[in-house]
Amino acid sequence: MYHHQHLAAQVKQFLNGALSGSHSQLDKLLAPQIRCWGFPEFDPTSCAEYQGFFNYLVDVFAQRQWSIDQLLASDSQVLVRFRISGYHHEEFMGMPATGAYLEFSSNILFRVRDGLIDESWMYKKSLRMTTKKGSVFELVPDAISQAGQLAPALSRCS
Repeated sequence: MYHHQHLAAQVKQFLNGALSGSHSQLDKLLAPQIRCWGFPEFDPTSCAEYQGFFNYLVDVFAQRQWSIDQLLASDSQVLVRFRISGYHHEEFMGMPATGAYLEFSSNILFRVRDGLIDESWMYKKSLRMTTKKGSVFELVPDAISQAGQLAPALSRCS
């Protein structure tokens, strides 16, 4: 197995454990100190906080489903586009629980050193909510601020 294939498998194993709520083997995949940027709510700085963030994601979505939409690996980095969805039953990104169907997707760039994930950048995040009446809203936290808009943009899609 080539090194980049090994890293891809390692990151898949991490995400499978983290997003399914099974954390028994995750310590073996994470560096003790992790540097993170762009995470919703807070940027984890330790292994415990990093796992806590993924626990938080698992708690937000009732009847959750998740998938890896794309995965690209090099010798030291793995880029993943993932999505997690379910019914919104915990506060998320400042939005109180709504009971609506919620879908969060994001790119995460993992840097792996000495066989351990030690850095993560989360970007191109999007949050889509479908109400019980069928209205769809999309929150784009990384909205381009061409007109001096620094706050997240909330727009009604349909």
